[in-house]
Amino acid sequence: MSSFLIRGALAIDGSGGEPFRGDIAVKNGLITEVSPSIKGGGKAVIEADGLVAAPGFIDIHSHTDLTIFKHPLAESKALQGVTTEVIGNCGIGAFPVNPERRAVLLDYLKVHEFHLPSNGLSWSNFTQYANQLDRIGLGLNLAPLGAHGALRIAVLGAEDRIPSDEELERMKNLLADSLEQGAWGLSTGLIYPPGSFAKTEELEALAKIVARYGAIYASHIRGEGVTLMEALDEAVRIGRKGGVRVEVSHLKALGKDNWGRGKEALLKLEKARRDGVDISADQYPYEATSTSLTALVPPWAHAGGVGELLKRLASPKTAERLQAEILREIDQRGGPSRIVIAGIGSVKNISLSGKNVGQIAELWNCAPEIAVKRLLLEEEAAVGAVYFSLWDEDVAAILSSDQVSVGSDGMGMKAEEDFGKSTHPRSYGTFPRILGVYAREKRTLSMARAIHKMTGLVASRVGLKNRGLIKPGFTADLALFDPLTIQDRSTFDRPHQYATGVVYTWVNGCPTVQEGVVTGNSPGKVLRKRGVSSHS
Repeated sequence: MSSFLIRGALAIDGSGGEPFRGDIAVKNGLITEVSPSIKGGGKAVIEADGLVAAPGFIDIHSHTDLTIFKHPLAESKALQGVTTEVIGNCGIGAFPVNPERRAVLLDYLKVHEFHLPSNGLSWSNFTQYANQLDRIGLGLNLAPLGAHGALRIAVLGAEDRIPSDEELERMKNLLADSLEQGAWGLSTGLIYPPGSFAKTEELEALAKIVARYGAIYASHIRGEGVTLMEALDEAVRIGRKGGVRVEVSHLKALGKDNWGRGKEALLKLEKARRDGVDISADQYPYEATSTSLTALVPPWAHAGGVGELLKRLASPKTAERLQAEILREIDQRGGPSRIVIAGIGSVKNISLSGKNVGQIAELWNCAPEIAVKRLLLEEEAAVGAVYFSLWDEDVAAILSSDQVSVGSDGMGMKAEEDFGKSTHPRSYGTFPRILGVYAREKRTLSMARAIHKMTGLVASRVGLKNRGLIKPGFTADLALFDPLTIQDRSTFDRPHQYATGVVYTWVNGCPTVQEGVVTGNSPGKVLRKRGVSSHS
């Protein structure tokens, strides 16, 4: 990688410490010197007066693996200053693959809008998956987690039952294989089948394997609305019984009846830490969530996989029960007008992208719950949605906690190609929104604290070595931005707008953004966790 010198920047080094004016020297992809003034010539010099130099932002909760084969440069993330993403979250991931159950996994990934390469699921384990990613020319670094959904499918398919002792051993062995090969931990999505079929005891057993490798257990917990506190109790229990480091994914209090419980959730996590459980959380800075429209369908209807789900949605025998339970979930999320359709695959229904469920019900002259059923049936369950069900005061309270890091829950997108479909603005704006809105404008937290929550804190939680700080010997993952103009521009009405204010992004010492423009360089790679089992 080329050598260069950043001169006269306001350095915010990711530690949470005070900013300082200085120079940063980079050689062969590493930071070699950080000093108030670096003498010497022969380097490319970036004059950075008036700009902030920060470690490249690390997205602790990303779904860029859903889009990476389509957009390997992850343009929407590069222009936010993101250099590394933790992928495979919410129990949604593409390995391990059991050839006998490949079709079940493909259906599962399709529901979650996963884009695969033209040759499909051509790998079986972490190493083969990582090698495939490394061959496509990555614009950022990826740190994959093992996904509980894929793990369960490999052993149990989409069945709603407790694994036998032999099956649990197979799950544990497959997980150990992934961790041995370099996965950074295990993620669970306990509202999504088949993850929702798992009992706490199954998760504790798997958590013990994760702990053995010094890895992280990241969980989309079992409930974020009325059962939020019970779901947090389960995460704490898994941390305690499994002896594992726990990350609560996208912490929130969902639904109007639960607004104001954000502080209560933080207090629960704080008490658990005092009691010896290593648990923290991450968050995105928006008042709306986004996931599959199938989240409105009760877990029992998902048993057996997507094919069985579609049969139940079409069956007159289950119609009354399903409609009642879908309507209850619609109401808990704020009503049909607060659920906006995002991703749709078919040409037939593409015009519905951007409309809310109430509008679609009116268009189709039916009840909202029937509109949801019809849309899922017509699209074979592959429908994304945005749910306006959070409260700004909870968002600010959670963001203020020193134990909460920043994760987008979004994916790498390319505005020039994706503009035709609705999506959540977090894929384009999470990190500049924290810096522009919450640090600069609202002063909810300082710029230094905000950057720490995106860099040093994340690196320490995940276990990333030599990243997340501006420090000699560390990898030159860096972001250079204008603190006066950094801003998210993506909105719910017009989501495909890149953030502004990031002047340079360097990944492994190579610019992926230069003078505010994506360079086309692909210096990213799959990061593999080093460290073997403490029992080996």
